[in-house]
Amino acid sequence: MKRVFTKLTRLAIVILVVFTATRSYAQLKVGTNPTQIQKSSILELESDKQGFLLPRLTDTAAINALTPPDGMLIYLTPADASARGLYMRKNGKWQRIVTDSAALNKWSKDGDMLAGTEKLGSLNAQSLKIITNNLDRLVIDGTTGDLTVNENAALQKNATVGNNLTVTDSTSTGRLYVTDSVQFKNLNKSEDLTEILVIDTTVAGGGAVRRRTIATDAFKNWFVGAFKNTANANGLSKIVGALSDSLVLHAATATTPGGVSIETQTFGGNKTFQDSLTAAATALVGTTGTANSTLQVSGSLSLSIRTVTSNTTLGGTDYTVLVDASGGAVTVTLPSPGASISGRTYIIKKIAGGLTNDVIISGSIEDGSSMSIYNDWTVVKLQTDGTKWYVIK
Repeated sequence: MKRVFTKLTRLAIVILVVFTATRSYAQLKVGTNPTQIQKSSILELESDKQGFLLPRLTDTAAINALTPPDGMLIYLTPADASARGLYMRKNGKWQRIVTDSAALNKWSKDGDMLAGTEKLGSLNAQSLKIITNNLDRLVIDGTTGDLTVNENAALQKNATVGNNLTVTDSTSTGRLYVTDSVQFKNLNKSEDLTEILVIDTTVAGGGAVRRRTIATDAFKNWFVGAFKNTANANGLSKIVGALSDSLVLHAATATTPGGVSIETQTFGGNKTFQDSLTAAATALVGTTGTANSTLQVSGSLSLSIRTVTSNTTLGGTDYTVLVDASGGAVTVTLPSPGASISGRTYIIKKIAGGLTNDVIISGSIEDGSSMSIYNDWTVVKLQTDGTKWYVIK
């Protein structure tokens, strides 16, 4: 009887295993509450103190040899701790599933608080592309650093050399809008081209940069040539050279403009000197030729003259002063002698006032500090040597 029971027990166990195995291929629950399983799950794990442990691989060389399908999960544990994490097979590649801690070092679509050390781009020679509508709009070449901007991806990208910016709108209306200023550095020079950029101020919005062709001579290296003592109707002339042209200033004459040379010159037209005029040797006025004295005036001479009726101090614009003392005594004060006015001369004449009202000339006059004129029509001429005033007449 015992033997029969044992056989029955074994048969029951076999039937139970077969039944259980059959159910495991359809749906499986592992862990607590084994009788409660989600209808949508083929495999369900439940525990309040255990987790699901994935295979841990130090690299993917061995598993890749087995041609793993998309959707497979592994946990990668390479020597580089920054690369460790959960990876899923997708599109024939292992792609990392970013965790919260790893996401802290990623860029956010809503913006980020930056420290200034972050970088965006590739660590190899691959180009960085920014797209919209699945079209390349901005491409930074991974090797040269050239920047290409395309409005229409159907247009052929322009080949660029050396950190260039190429803007492609269309074949006829390429535009680059700059709201502030543009600075060009280290521009390549050319001795063959005859085109320049100009600003068209008639365009709304601040003007546009346009191309203009000008004469080849405008691109020559101009320099200032030697002064010419010969006359020129324009005062300036151009001396043409093979590679460079020179600009020459000619001497002025009585009928042509120009500059002042060290040769004998005759100037035409009225000339006005705003400040002082100095003649180092001689000056001839009223005729041509050479002055026979330091100052030679061939013709009439006009000197300053004015009438005063009250106290006055003489200055640099005075020469003859007529004093009318009919209203009372008048004091005429001379400027203090000094090297800056050495040689200056004044003529002072009393024209009214009689013996009642004196004209007093105040200043350092010879050995005194003043002198008086009593009689009308009396004239005094004074000149300074820079230290005192002296009565000349």
